[in-house]
Amino acid sequence: MSLLIVRAPLKPLNGSTASSASDWQDLACAERFEWCLVEDGEFAEGAVVVTGTGTGTTDSMPYADQALVLMPTLDVRLIEAKVPLANAKKLQQILPNLVEEYLLGGAEALAVQAFPPVPGKPALQRTLALIDRAWYAWLTKQLEGLLCPRVRLIPDCLVLDLVASGDSSVAPSTSFMRDDGNVILSRRTGEQLGVGWIERENLEQGVQLPSSLGPDASAQAFIKVNASSKSANFALNLLPNSFRKQSGKSSLFNLAQISGMLGRQASAGAEGDASAMSWADPVLWRRPRQWLTITLATMILGFGLHLTWLAIDDWRWTKRMELLAAQSLTSASVADLTKSNPNPTASAVLGAFIEQVTREQRRQGAVTDADFASMAAKLQQLKASFGADVLQSIEYDGYGMNFEFKPGAVKQSSAQVLEQARMLGLMVKSLEVNRYRLEPYAGLSDAVGSGGGS
Repeated sequence: MSLLIVRAPLKPLNGSTASSASDWQDLACAERFEWCLVEDGEFAEGAVVVTGTGTGTTDSMPYADQALVLMPTLDVRLIEAKVPLANAKKLQQILPNLVEEYLLGGAEALAVQAFPPVPGKPALQRTLALIDRAWYAWLTKQLEGLLCPRVRLIPDCLVLDLVASGDSSVAPSTSFMRDDGNVILSRRTGEQLGVGWIERENLEQGVQLPSSLGPDASAQAFIKVNASSKSANFALNLLPNSFRKQSGKSSLFNLAQISGMLGRQASAGAEGDASAMSWADPVLWRRPRQWLTITLATMILGFGLHLTWLAIDDWRWTKRMELLAAQSLTSASVADLTKSNPNPTASAVLGAFIEQVTREQRRQGAVTDADFASMAAKLQQLKASFGADVLQSIEYDGYGMNFEFKPGAVKQSSAQVLEQARMLGLMVKSLEVNRYRLEPYAGLSDAVGSGGGS
């Protein structure tokens, strides 16, 4: 895969009071971006294979799978401060108040960003980056012209080697760049800290300075070291979350611009991105896990609400049936019911109503579901599910049929027999071992006996 290393220009010292992009455009700042292209992921193996360098605007730079933009540390002030735990939106509101004690003036002209917490350190201890707001907006707009799917902006001091604290035998590494005869120096002082300053005199004779950009392996090493989510600067990026979202730069990747590069991108993609996260990296699966959790929670909540609604609706239906049955009972039926049970249950009320309706229909000569022929046909249907010769006895009382299976003829349990009857649309109740009762009007009896209709 390809890596484009870009060094952003230094903010013009004579344009420090500028407030619009046109002020810096007149100084030709947009044409002073230095770039270096490294191909095929060789930087991950320690080799440095540079396929192109140049200076110009971001629109003139070649395509790369990712871009690492180095911002001069002189244009960024890095400080450590205690930051309260808050969401991103709330944090942006309180950051200006947190940095006022470090400034001589107000924070209105500064863009303040909080770096991601360093693993293994207190979450409240964060590094804050302070950048001139107008310059930051101009620089962000210029970087939208890069032909790179992934763009990262970091202070250039972070690509330098970090010297362990207390090790006085090794001098802190320093980088430099020249600007109008001045020497701009940068030094790394911590995992996410660094300083930058200007030397107006020529001190190159007394200070050993590394190469400024060129084919230096420091930027490539930064990508490799911070490829894991456990590294301190894994998610460090000074670019705002709105990068490329509001400027209509989705056309950045249109086919007319990158059609000639698709073949190279496909072949490089087969080898894998050396700077990409490992499949075992937990951060890679953080977003899929979040969506999976949300999906499962939504399904469980929806299923629970559906079951709750069914239970309430079934309870209302049962109560409605009981009320209608009680209102339709004649005085004789009520007397018979209260005689046998002073406090009749819903099942007893509905049973008395069924007997009353059956008697009325029989007096009128109508065929009822409780007639012997109808009950015998239902029992024959149930018997066919267990065998031809499984019944031992049958008793019919005019409103139901009791039957008994031969011992050992039906190897299924009572629950399985009742389930089989339910599947056939019959209402069967268990009386004793191998002994059951077949009820008429299966739907009504089922609703009272088990809380659901069939």
